[in-house]
Amino acid sequence: MSKRSIIFIAIAIIFVVVGFFSTDTSKETEIISNAIYVEEGKVLPENEGKIVIVPGKAEAKTPLVDELTGVEIPHIRANRTIEIYEETIETDEEGNTYYVMNWVDTVQSGINQFNEPHSTSLVADCTVGEFDIDQQIIKNISTGKKLDDIEHTEIARRGYIEHYDYSNSITYLAQMDYMPESGEEKSYGWGVYSTAQYEGAHRVSYTIPMEESCEYTFIGRQKDGKITYDKELGMQAAFSGLQNPQQLAERVESGGMTGAIIAWVIAAVLLLLGILSGKKKASA
Repeated sequence: MSKRSIIFIAIAIIFVVVGFFSTDTSKETEIISNAIYVEEGKVLPENEGKIVIVPGKAEAKTPLVDELTGVEIPHIRANRTIEIYEETIETDEEGNTYYVMNWVDTVQSGINQFNEPHSTSLVADCTVGEFDIDQQIIKNISTGKKLDDIEHTEIARRGYIEHYDYSNSITYLAQMDYMPESGEEKSYGWGVYSTAQYEGAHRVSYTIPMEESCEYTFIGRQKDGKITYDKELGMQAAFSGLQNPQQLAERVESGGMTGAIIAWVIAAVLLLLGILSGKKKASA
């Protein structure tokens, strides 16, 4: 059996185990059943220090603005992705390596993170009813919608130009008139298509939550008029939509099973790849 086959099978086993753990949501449902359900976002003294469930519309105290580009985000949370154009090593199916120019997330790149802008999570100061919301809870809100409705005046003042990628349906901001593609060879010479001249260039893009209404259900510990994130709960702290405790428990149970199914499917694919890789090695 080849080394690659062993790796695939080992990772597959890990995903199988993860799937079984995902089905056990008893701790989360017990926390939900014991939490205090707070309607209309009322901060009550008798709930101080206790776990509360608070549904409602999350509102930013001030608009969420990326200080780097000046883009105003029409939501309470966003992921800012910054990529740098650099030469990377690729490997083909035969194991041969070659070099191409690619857009690489600055978190994965070898650039100095202290001297360069980088990908990060952007979070607004928010309220729901009378509660302030811990920013760590807002970070629990997943993003997936690509932001392409960007106000032009401020980004132009800061030297950014919009580049719409039709193949991925996303808008990039870059401080250059032309944005090269990934997967191109490093080329020198004159003209806009010379990839070497763009090495080290940056582009910025954003994703925001799918929930446009900003209606969420939060679970956390009430402290000084704030819903605080409690990592000891060991569960998600923000859920899309307005949920009562019963609906929230059902959603957690359903999410656990969905996660298990996804893990088992990945495990099956990895196992198949391991078997095929082993057969390919044996026939070589």
